[in-house]
Amino acid sequence: MPGATDKDAFLKVFDQLKTELIGDFQDLPGLSDSLKEQLTTYYTECLETTVPGGKMTRGLTVVKGIEVLKGRALTDEEFFDAAVLGWQVEWLQAFFLVADDVMDGSITRRGAPCWYKHPHVTQDNAINDALFLEVLIYKSLRRHFRKSPAYVQLLELFIDTTFQTEVGQHIDTNGTPYADGKRAPLDLSRFTLDRYQGCVRYKTCYYSFYISCALALAYCGYSPESDLYTKADAVTMRLGEYFQIQDDVLDAFAPPEVLGKIGTDIEDAKCSWLVCKALELVTPEQKEVLVAHYGKHDPEGVEKVKALYRELGLEKIYEDYEEEQKTACDELIASIQPESFQ
Repeated sequence: MPGATDKDAFLKVFDQLKTELIGDFQDLPGLSDSLKEQLTTYYTECLETTVPGGKMTRGLTVVKGIEVLKGRALTDEEFFDAAVLGWQVEWLQAFFLVADDVMDGSITRRGAPCWYKHPHVTQDNAINDALFLEVLIYKSLRRHFRKSPAYVQLLELFIDTTFQTEVGQHIDTNGTPYADGKRAPLDLSRFTLDRYQGCVRYKTCYYSFYISCALALAYCGYSPESDLYTKADAVTMRLGEYFQIQDDVLDAFAPPEVLGKIGTDIEDAKCSWLVCKALELVTPEQKEVLVAHYGKHDPEGVEKVKALYRELGLEKIYEDYEEEQKTACDELIASIQPESFQ
């Protein structure tokens, strides 16, 4: 029977979901066959380009979570249900990333041009496509779980997670606010670890970690009042912060072929862990490097900021933090009962 390590079986469920959703175009009244063909061709490419292609960790975690909670191998029907839920998390990720790449002006994603950078897509289509990807989540949930006792709880998890992530996106986008239609002058006083942690919690932790665990609990019949949700929240918030700090460090120091994209946090004046930590450590003279170069699309200036990060020893500070987080996560996980749920 397929399980959480069977990526091929998981991908077959994507193919079925894609076929179902693309097939819905044929049922739209008042559209000519040529328009239906246009929609079918365009959105087949859109889904194949934006939804699979990553590590699929979020989706496969749902399958693994249900396996753990059931305490046995899943039946074919249970695996299919788990995979459908897992793919909805991957769809949510695709929706966020398509929109995020437009907002950030990113160039590549997963080692290929961002969706909006495809010549026949552009920003105009990509914004609509992000909205389209979002609504497909609810079409698939309705198609496959409308009769499930967990249906409303599953819907609410996606609604809440989308809301939380969009709050985080706002905090992230407005690290440097806008005024009169353009960025206000850089205000480094806004880049604090307190602000950073709020951004990470809402932009990353809920959709990258918590929802996968919560969907497994909901599917297996655990009431929203179960303390397992609270314990999952505690672990996933800490994991999410660790994941995002790692991502920030990689954005600055990993080569594009390793990162899978061209890092632009410095140019985009992002409230990243590196700049927040640097501002805690800099001398007045070192701070002038950030004032002069942070948030500017100037390759030489970007390298000066990275050189400052190295001078401050931020990579070593990150390595120490990484060990602390691993220990803390292990302790939280060890506190979960029964032990089989860990």
